[in-house]
Amino acid sequence: MREAGTRRRALAHGLRSRSFLILLAAALVAVAALAGLQWFVAGGHFTVLPERLILRIPNDDYVNISYKIAELKRTPPTTRMVYLFGGSGAMEMIRSEDVLAAATSNDAGTSVRVVSLAAHAQSMGETLALIDNLPRGRGLLAIGLSPNRLSSSPSTDVTQLSGSPLALTSPRLAAVLAGRASLKKRLPGLLTGVFDFAMSFLNQRVFTTSPHLLPITYTPHYFGDGPVASLAAKKRGQAIELARERPQYAANVAYNLVVLAAAVRLGREKGYTVTFFEQPLGLEASTPAWSAYLATYHADVAHVADALGVSDISVQPRARLVNDDFADLFHLVNSGRDKWTPLFARGLAGVLRSGG
Repeated sequence: MREAGTRRRALAHGLRSRSFLILLAAALVAVAALAGLQWFVAGGHFTVLPERLILRIPNDDYVNISYKIAELKRTPPTTRMVYLFGGSGAMEMIRSEDVLAAATSNDAGTSVRVVSLAAHAQSMGETLALIDNLPRGRGLLAIGLSPNRLSSSPSTDVTQLSGSPLALTSPRLAAVLAGRASLKKRLPGLLTGVFDFAMSFLNQRVFTTSPHLLPITYTPHYFGDGPVASLAAKKRGQAIELARERPQYAANVAYNLVVLAAAVRLGREKGYTVTFFEQPLGLEASTPAWSAYLATYHADVAHVADALGVSDISVQPRARLVNDDFADLFHLVNSGRDKWTPLFARGLAGVLRSGG
């Protein structure tokens, strides 16, 4: 009994000690700071900062899209919208949102606003997460497709639930990933993504031989009028890409088709019409091996489109693209964009007129 009393007195003394109270106060301050950081990012309040101050590089499409989504959530549009989703091939197929909006509005006979939410290497899971964060509205969700967009694994999409690479999470993506990958997080909420971004920002802007802390203007294109790779380089590139891509596609296409179907259903729940379009693909992807691969891919996508009644906008067969319109296997330069845009706008307008 005497020993128990001694232990209780020692514990009470420890709790009253200055060092313990300092540690407790520090812990409470740290928790409050982390909670405030989570609120600041998850609520989109980081848009109080100019985008030019938080871009890591001029082509920082992940920050640009995160910024757009935050602004859309805080001030939902009242006009008819066209949202574009896809990888870098979708980014590079138009000169700008305004150019496509003007062409689409002219063909549709009504004013529309275009917002591109495409990003380099955007997975289908990231597309679903973006749609999950869109406000309800009216208009069209145009989802760009290509074989490499159906090759990401569930394990790579898990990081998006923690806010990386985009500053958002997604209950719908989490529901699809449940049972397919571990959903355990290193830190709660979006904090893992926040700290990953902070380290990346410091590495890109501060911890370099030439620190750059001035505002950066966002550049939506990696390619303008070029450079255009030689035909020989493109032919070598397509063989390398096919060898890399086919095994990943075979391993992960079933998962990605489930995600694609979930994106369609969610978009419709939010009031939008959904359409697919195929992203540009270089003419050198016409070997027998590519033809067989593309036939499988088209059949897989058609299964989802037919089951859900999703329309498809086909541009490339009518665009009369030549090799010099492509910088490489997937990306158009300005000459290709100028051929692609009016046909794509006509397709978007047709879907809008039919109920989008």
